[in-house]
Amino acid sequence: MAVNKELITSIDVPANLRKQTTLASANFYEKVEIYGNRVSGYQRGQLAQTWYFKDYNGIDIVNASLNSQFAQVVFLTGINSKSRFVGIDLGAAQNRNAMQDSNRILFCGGMFSYAAANDFANKVGTQIRSALEEYKNHEDEDVSGGGVSAADELKKFKELLDAGVLTQEEFDAKKKQLLGL
Repeated sequence: MAVNKELITSIDVPANLRKQTTLASANFYEKVEIYGNRVSGYQRGQLAQTWYFKDYNGIDIVNASLNSQFAQVVFLTGINSKSRFVGIDLGAAQNRNAMQDSNRILFCGGMFSYAAANDFANKVGTQIRSALEEYKNHEDEDVSGGGVSAADELKKFKELLDAGVLTQEEFDAKKKQLLGL
């Protein structure tokens, strides 16, 4: 079965969740489109960012709080999977870190009114997670049923590892995926 690449849903981000703050003047998406193989974010009517599912391990949702005013959908790469915000945000460092991470979709309702942003981030994140999981399920079927064996794929990735194109961590993650571990 082939991976679906068609549009699943288009979500307009409410203006009240794109609050323009001194920290974030251009970090919000007006619209988020979820496809069978990617998510696209639009700013001022133009495509601004695309997150391809093949590049990510999962989705996390980080709720806004007194420490970080941004509710976030985080595309997990393995590297950023433990970068949840904790503790007191001295000097707005957590907010700045979130804004600089291109693997995040931010929603902000304001410093003390973040419940709507959290609800919206959870709704959007759940839809993205569902599409990503569906993609991963079909991606595995494509690899195992498309005439290319897992062993052939592993050999290709081992060559990339030996050439220095992949890190050991990336190779190990792909190996686990191919072997279904």
